[in-house]
Amino acid sequence: MVMDGKVLQQAFAFAGALGRYQGLVQFVRQNPEAYSHERLLDELFKVDDEEQAKIDALEAKFKALEEQE
Repeated sequence: MVMDGKVLQQAFAFAGALGRYQGLVQFVRQNPEAYSHERLLDELFKVDDEEQAKIDALEAKFKALEEQE
């Protein structure tokens, strides 16, 4: 049962990250003049850093729970 919850939480984290990437790309496709290449890269790196931090925190939470068992 714990494994199912872990997989579900990971799936939501990855889906959230993918959604943010896709949302940014879709916005830029619809508004190509809104972002320079440098600004787009900066935004992509920012999203990547934020989402990776969320995923890392989730993995740390799972590791801590495993150590408690």
